[in-house]
Amino acid sequence: MFEISQYTEVSLIGVALLVTILTVDHKNHTKRSSNIHQNFVNMIIINTIILLFDNSIFVLRGISDPAMVSLSYILCIGCFVLHTWFGYQWLCYVVGFVYPRYQLTKIGRLLLMLPSFICNVFVLLTPLTGWIFYFTQENVYHRGPLVHLTFVIDAGYLAVCTWILIREYLNPNALRRRNEYLGLLYAPIPMLAGNILQICFYGLSIVWVASAVSLMVIYTEDQNEQSSRDALTGLYNRRQTDAQLSWELNRKRPEGDYLIVSMIDIDSFKKINDNYGHLTGDEALVLVAQTLQDNFRKTDFIGRYGGDEFLMIGHTKKENDANIIFLRFKKKLDTINFSGEHPYNLSASIGYVVCDSGSHSTMDEVLAQADATMYEVKSRRAKEYDKSNTDFTGIISRIEEA
Repeated sequence: MFEISQYTEVSLIGVALLVTILTVDHKNHTKRSSNIHQNFVNMIIINTIILLFDNSIFVLRGISDPAMVSLSYILCIGCFVLHTWFGYQWLCYVVGFVYPRYQLTKIGRLLLMLPSFICNVFVLLTPLTGWIFYFTQENVYHRGPLVHLTFVIDAGYLAVCTWILIREYLNPNALRRRNEYLGLLYAPIPMLAGNILQICFYGLSIVWVASAVSLMVIYTEDQNEQSSRDALTGLYNRRQTDAQLSWELNRKRPEGDYLIVSMIDIDSFKKINDNYGHLTGDEALVLVAQTLQDNFRKTDFIGRYGGDEFLMIGHTKKENDANIIFLRFKKKLDTINFSGEHPYNLSASIGYVVCDSGSHSTMDEVLAQADATMYEVKSRRAKEYDKSNTDFTGIISRIEEA
């Protein structure tokens, strides 16, 4: 009885931890609907169900009533079926986190699901074959010859995730996200340790309590990341943008590496607010932010600098390459305007500064010059825009060592 009491207490602590995360997350992210957030929520739900099922199996142990034995089989099948789907959700979370612009196709998702499907077939046949587990007439759980199949498949999902994260961590173009990748590399350690201990010590069941700790680590990392984001657009906020720009200007850049700092301002944004209301204005800001993310490069840093102003920080090998980036953004806004899906037209004034590797300009100097060139564009083009006229030509201002 004491052993059951201890096991129940530990399991319920894990459940309480997961429910707390889910409750706080729901309260703070009621409008958030990204795919990776749903993957995270799915992992919490799966983990919670498995803990409850596993605890019920432990409580039923030794009750030899045939109905209770059947119930133990049902609960155990549920645990093993959900086991590999947790790994699948974790893989989707990591892929979505590292490659936010990449959308898995249906075929891609099916291929990723395939190991879980195969394992589920073995699990569902287990009451007839005893492959994964079996219960004695006394309702005592025993491992089957293929019990480690679910652990192997989960380990496979985890190995792929680890490979992706290490590869991106070592990518020289992803310096600013290294701490985020490192956090995701650390997160599965409690779960991995729990799996190893449970395999080595028969009767020990701590995998899913350890998994709850891993999810807490992920949630903490996510909250740290959200503190650097703008609540409306999801872009980096001004504090983080200033920190990034300061870091970029202070670090030593190799010869031939040009730093682009661009100020982007939505034209006539006040008219959108005045004519259609602030909710529509917010929608326009989110639309522009999404367009910037979709049409700039993965390595470009994009932040909302204030109101309707955005700041982009990037690198090129040729100082004139920036025009190509902004032209892609301009064409996408043209497409949005021509679609007629929104009651307003979107256009932007862009001014940017290019700093070569010998530049010693301060952050204030770079920002002031980027801002000045942006307003020069805006004043030069102070007119109404229609669907057939969205000129986005920026003015380049080169800052180099005197």
